[in-house]
Amino acid sequence: MQAMNPLTCSRRQPRRCAKPVVAALALVLAACNQQGQTVTDGLPTDGYRSAYPIAVTEAPQTLDIPVGTGTGGLSPDLKAVIADFGADAARNATGPVVVMTPAGSINQAAADYVARQIRTVLRQSGVAATYLRNQTYAVADPRIPAPIRLGFTRIKAVSPPCGRWTSDAMPDNQKGTDGAEFGCSTQANLAAMVENPNDLLMPRAETPVHGWQRWEMLQKASKGSSPSATYPTSTF
Repeated sequence: MQAMNPLTCSRRQPRRCAKPVVAALALVLAACNQQGQTVTDGLPTDGYRSAYPIAVTEAPQTLDIPVGTGTGGLSPDLKAVIADFGADAARNATGPVVVMTPAGSINQAAADYVARQIRTVLRQSGVAATYLRNQTYAVADPRIPAPIRLGFTRIKAVSPPCGRWTSDAMPDNQKGTDGAEFGCSTQANLAAMVENPNDLLMPRAETPVHGWQRWEMLQKASKGSSPSATYPTSTF
């Protein structure tokens, strides 16, 4: 008698075909499962993102203002830098803005005078007077002019420091792993460049479509023309 193909069963013999078909399907699924496991196990792990994760946390933002012993005031360039710092603090500060002046340094008198100008620029930049704090800090060497330090805390994206150098910088081709420093600078640059750290946690909400743009697209669609935008091509 001719052997029956388990995958081509006839309607006249359903019972004889049921068991071979089930067995064949089980073998196919088992083979697919084994192949899937092999592919999954061979995928590379997300090494550098796990080794140097970016964290969104509260961190200090500081700015040092150099002050000489004979400094009589802020230069226009320093005023612009402090104004930008103050505008950033007015938008993103999670606490007070601190103006720290050196105590016991050779330039203490000049620093105290410049600090008053700095507080004026910060208030003009949007920092409320109630959020300004004045502090002093001890200097290591009183013979060296010390800077004025401005600071506030904000939500920032930070990454672990680079420079572990526990192994070679090149990837280990034999083990299939990256080097100890691989990806560290990329993560650090991404954390420093991101404007809104919350973008790393969740997408921004969609903004409404402009009314005039919606009306123009509807007019094109009603006339049967394409609503897509056209861009002129320039020739040189």
